[in-house]
Amino acid sequence: MNTQQYDRIGARFEESKSTAAFSAADTHSLLLEIGDVQGLACLDLACGYGFNTRLLAERGARPAMGVDISPEMIRLARRHERERPLGTEYVVADVAAMPVLGDFDLATAVYLFNYAPARTALRAMFERIRANLTPTGRLVAIVPNQCPFPDANWDAFDVTVRERVPGGDAPLLKAAFLTEPPTPYEFYEWQHPDLERAARAAGFTSVAWRPITTPPADEHHDEALWTAYRATPVSSVLICATG
Repeated sequence: MNTQQYDRIGARFEESKSTAAFSAADTHSLLLEIGDVQGLACLDLACGYGFNTRLLAERGARPAMGVDISPEMIRLARRHERERPLGTEYVVADVAAMPVLGDFDLATAVYLFNYAPARTALRAMFERIRANLTPTGRLVAIVPNQCPFPDANWDAFDVTVRERVPGGDAPLLKAAFLTEPPTPYEFYEWQHPDLERAARAAGFTSVAWRPITTPPADEHHDEALWTAYRATPVSSVLICATG
């Protein structure tokens, strides 16, 4: 995995996360799916600067621990915790090689698996997540759909794909968050059946999919935008259970 691209992006990722249409839909969908987390031990993977980790803590998760491969993202997450203490904890780690950090009731992963460069890394991610969950734990993940590029794109939703590079176990997509100026990044285009096979091979006993849901219209995103989004959504929800 590219351990440096989010170190370079740093605070500019915060801009995309706080303003992008696709991020608003992801957050809305994640919170609907996880439900009540009061008193649950929660592990937030690919936590970035801790946005979702803090949401878990605000809703009563104890502990709420974030993991990210980028030292810069973890630095930003810890800065937020110092500025507004919520009891969140953060660890720098590659999820594919993550140690056992505890027995967690819930793991969340927003755009994690698309950074696995090969099937071995993809399966390792699921295995390490499974090793950190209780016998009745679950994983709720937001994962990308196949991009309609080159015939169409997700530009209206604040992210764009510029190139699809074939090769390896999954194509590499060269993309950009549509901040000002755009923030380039890369990820791998895994198909949903690939993720399901990796999850089951890692020991998850059930795998389910949910369509993304959209929040109510507001001053930033009107209903016409959300209607278009639901027709070609950036992501889907993956739910895996251990027992």
